[in-house]
Amino acid sequence: MTLSKDQIVPALVQLLGESSVVSEAGDMAGYVSEPRRRFHKQAQAVVLPRTVAEVQAVMEWANEVGVHIVPQAGNTGLVGGQVPLFGDEVIVSISKLKGVRNVDAAAGHMTLDAGTTLQEAHEIAEGAGMMFPLYIASQGSARIGGVLGSNAGGVQVLSYGNARELCIGVEAVMADGSIYKGLSALRKDNTGYDLKDLLVGSEGTLGIITAATLRLFPKPDAHETALLNVASPKAALELFTLLRARAGNTLTAFELMPRIGIDFQLKHEMI
Repeated sequence: MTLSKDQIVPALVQLLGESSVVSEAGDMAGYVSEPRRRFHKQAQAVVLPRTVAEVQAVMEWANEVGVHIVPQAGNTGLVGGQVPLFGDEVIVSISKLKGVRNVDAAAGHMTLDAGTTLQEAHEIAEGAGMMFPLYIASQGSARIGGVLGSNAGGVQVLSYGNARELCIGVEAVMADGSIYKGLSALRKDNTGYDLKDLLVGSEGTLGIITAATLRLFPKPDAHETALLNVASPKAALELFTLLRARAGNTLTAFELMPRIGIDFQLKHEMI
């Protein structure tokens, strides 16, 4: 039997408290609208758990009563994976699930709650004299859970890899409310299955990532950036081959930007 909104909202309030449940259409607008505005379905409710135990409680309840769940992190995705498609879903936002569990600069890792923004992760790493090398345009609002769920790449993927390569371990809540505890920071670990690699990039379909252990790197002493004009994509590839041959691993980013993209940027910066 499908539950109505009048049944869903009180049940969620009982689980999490009134302040952690959003159910009015106007209040949910920022959660159900994605950046490109191509998907417009409402949700039954939005829940904002503040602890892993609350995420577990919501998932266990949803599994028992058959309510569909949409996990959401920073709501910066451009393909609609973080918003409702049918209108009968409950959005589980991890935006309140923020915190630093551990930072170990000597061992080269930090463990953060999944609601921590990518920008905050950079600041935490820099505070320890280190660097977390995943940089994307939406890092001020994108959250670690979403970055890992989408296996984000960023502009330095050439040297450091996608989010999967930067993640040592994860903690995640499964669909039935059980928890996968895989936050081990041991780099040389050859025991059993590595479920982390399944959860990273799964877009929340296998579980909701609630925390992650991330790799840290020494900060470079200096860096140089060049903006070059090329005649074609072929010429850009030839330039990339030349720079990689000369610079080796010190070449950390290489982006080809079409002229129309630069024109858009200049136009909107001047407004």
